[in-house]
Amino acid sequence: MEFNKVIIWGFPLHSHTHSYIHGGWVKAFKHLGYTTHWFDDNNVPSDFDFENALFITEGYAENKIPIVKSSIYFVHICIKPEKYIGKVKRLIEIRYLVDHIKDCNYNYVLDKSKCTEISNATYHEKLTNNGGLAKYHNNPQPMDYECIYTCWATDLLPHEINEETISMPRENAIYWCGSYNSNNNPELRKFVEESNKNGIKVMFNNPWQSPMSYEDVKMYTMRSILSPDIRCSGDPRKIAMGETGTCHKSIGYIPCRILKAISYGHLGVTNSKHVYELLNKKVIYNDDEAQLFHDAIAQTSNTELIKEQMEIVKNHHTYVNRVNDLLKVLQM
Repeated sequence: MEFNKVIIWGFPLHSHTHSYIHGGWVKAFKHLGYTTHWFDDNNVPSDFDFENALFITEGYAENKIPIVKSSIYFVHICIKPEKYIGKVKRLIEIRYLVDHIKDCNYNYVLDKSKCTEISNATYHEKLTNNGGLAKYHNNPQPMDYECIYTCWATDLLPHEINEETISMPRENAIYWCGSYNSNNNPELRKFVEESNKNGIKVMFNNPWQSPMSYEDVKMYTMRSILSPDIRCSGDPRKIAMGETGTCHKSIGYIPCRILKAISYGHLGVTNSKHVYELLNKKVIYNDDEAQLFHDAIAQTSNTELIKEQMEIVKNHHTYVNRVNDLLKVLQM
């Protein structure tokens, strides 16, 4: 083994939406028997052996991360690859599994012909420059490192995905645990309006203002009659400036929301063709969000379909799967 410990270095739990991703890594590595630690820039141990570690971090949360020659670093949004290259054992950037993206951090097109497929959710590419980073895109500098394109996963471990949750009592309501701006997300607005017209109220929780625990999110999701994932076409102001990062519906961003909902015993519902295809075309999909509401309501009692969806997530879309993808990359 190339490492003897795992260190997640990043956002403390509930301090940032990405902290729940860090929490997913921690839970999965511990489950698989790895000695795992979770540190951050405000929680730096004074007497700790960082040698031969596998680090997972994020580019806006690693100001004080130790740079160790014998250690391996997986960095999501690696805005400063030069911080690591030549100074660590191996640098592997974690990028979004999207067709293309242009925003304040990234500017790249995913060409799968240049990649090695690790799984249907993870692709590996050897990089020759830093041109995928937005600030260097027009003037890339030669750099040899690696990246993977992947998506997140459900926070449940495979053995925690239980078909008995399918039959849990549901309320005549939808609890949307996540931020919502009706001006910037007309797709979700269409679904909400159709839901309200049919007597099903949609209630929102802003994770930036009042973050909820895993258990609370799971509880409210399971109480909902539906738990849809609605991808938006982007912030019009950013689109006008040529940015595509918020255009989740068109660039193919794969969210963890639908993977969590399915793992909690819910019908998978999406307006994203990319999500539909990733999940073997077994989820309820419609490009028209108003019609999607009706398509979904008609299938809420389709227990066999939900079981089939749960099996797909259980076998392919937990953080155990993502950890195993990382380990396969390390064997390359």
